[in-house]
Amino acid sequence: MSETKSALRRGYPAVPAMSESIYLRCIAIILLYFMQGIVVGLSTIAIPAWLAARGASPIEIGGFVGTALLPWSLKLFNGLLMDRFTYRPMGRRRSWILVAQMLMMATLFGLAIAAPSASQIIVLTAFCFTLNLCATFNDVAVDGMTVDLVPEEERTTVNGFMFASQTLGISAAGFIAGQLLVDDQISITAFLFGAFVGIASLFISLFRERPGERLFPWTGGQPSPECTERQHAAWLPILGGIFRSLLSLPTLLFLAGTGLSSATFAFMDSVAPTLSVQQLGWGSDDYSSFASIVGLIAAIAGATMTTFLVRWAGLRNSMTMLFLVLALAATIAGATYEMWQGSTVFMAIYAIQYVAALLLTIVLIVWAMRLCDPTIAASLFALFMAAPNLARSLLSGGSGWVVEGSGYAAAYYAVAALSLAGLALCLFAGVGAGSLANEDKQQAG
Repeated sequence: MSETKSALRRGYPAVPAMSESIYLRCIAIILLYFMQGIVVGLSTIAIPAWLAARGASPIEIGGFVGTALLPWSLKLFNGLLMDRFTYRPMGRRRSWILVAQMLMMATLFGLAIAAPSASQIIVLTAFCFTLNLCATFNDVAVDGMTVDLVPEEERTTVNGFMFASQTLGISAAGFIAGQLLVDDQISITAFLFGAFVGIASLFISLFRERPGERLFPWTGGQPSPECTERQHAAWLPILGGIFRSLLSLPTLLFLAGTGLSSATFAFMDSVAPTLSVQQLGWGSDDYSSFASIVGLIAAIAGATMTTFLVRWAGLRNSMTMLFLVLALAATIAGATYEMWQGSTVFMAIYAIQYVAALLLTIVLIVWAMRLCDPTIAASLFALFMAAPNLARSLLSGGSGWVVEGSGYAAAYYAVAALSLAGLALCLFAGVGAGSLANEDKQQAG
């Protein structure tokens, strides 16, 4: 309250900053993650299903998804830039967020103008790569802002809403684009989402990080003390902090474990579209609609169940259960694949995998945030997120080759094996063990 009064005396508006209002923090974070979900939904649901319906092979679709998602594995470099450079009068992260949003909107409008067909996979890949590159700058900035502004007691709940809103964006984009792409309406699809990103970005631009900062570069305001204190003026402190974190064996094991935790999502990104469309006889809109509905269910589960799950079982036990659910679901699918008489088993397995994979991601993110030093939050958290994103990109690209060489059952078995390996690495890394696990249970309550 005193900060707000001080801002009024300096002539700044009394609209609360995100640091002052849990509601503004949640609104901004939810909306920004929703827009990231639009990009991911286009890249992993709608366009892959469209390509599968137009005859693309598992290898081609795997290559498209793997390349489109590649920028998510480069988030460390985004984080380094943000921890080193920023426009301080507008806060540590906000200027990066606004620039990323404008570039995302411009890329979508460019896709609408170019209007590539399903046969122009290279052009589609280039546009989706660029879109995901913009989304990663947004993502790293929002993650860093979350570590900066969100108190620890709010993080489990906020993490649930973050990933739930992203999943909701994925579902919305998958469903809407899926209906439009049945008739090859890529131009209308891109223009529609570009317009939404523009309007939502304008709304987000009205929120300051901290009191007294500038709303826009041409308005009045000063850097906050927190921004001045935490923003680095040299590379060495940032790189030194990251290097010190990597000297820890548990940290390295955690990075490897989170990488393998992405095996299920990689399968759903690149294999599920061809399995449903080319093997089970679905239309591209059928797959997009189904994946979107499951994503909506997963979003609700992520927003409502994560806190209760951690409170009930603890972070370590929650992680273990979710890894085992993913391994068991993939094993059952692989063992029964040749006996499928319709789509029922596929649909059930897909739904279980999606919900469990999302909950596992949220649980692992809670632990990753606890390991972050706020002064290098963007870089260090980006490093923790780069591992699963790089693994997801590589595994998506390789899944098509597994299917072509050994069949769909083998791809399911590979997911099961990788999930068990990820669990072992995370357990050896001490995820959720000791006093931090107890603190997480208290925070979840």
